[in-house]
Amino acid sequence: MFKRKRTKGENRGEDKENRGTEEENRGNEKRPREDISTTIDHNRVYEEECSELLRQLLNLSSRESALTFELFQLSEEAKVETLRLAGLIANCKYYDKALAEELYKELDILFCKYLERK
Repeated sequence: MFKRKRTKGENRGEDKENRGTEEENRGNEKRPREDISTTIDHNRVYEEECSELLRQLLNLSSRESALTFELFQLSEEAKVETLRLAGLIANCKYYDKALAEELYKELDILFCKYLERK
């Protein structure tokens, strides 16, 4: 309930003990701050490298998408040209049946390659 009043000697001893621990604490505080600053520098370098790699990844992804779309367009163009060739061969059949039969053999290869589902 009531606290005992301390004498001057007791207070001085505790102050010295507290000072010693505070000095130790102060010494320990400097070290982590230096570690934190070097960690921050490493994090900054790491973030710069990451952002550069993300930029490169974005550019490569964009290039990949462009090439994929170009391949799709070329595939569609090959399908259209195969169908057009089939029409021309059918028209040729009226003029020269032997030539049309030879061309149909070659058309079968193109038809299987470009128009049949895989």
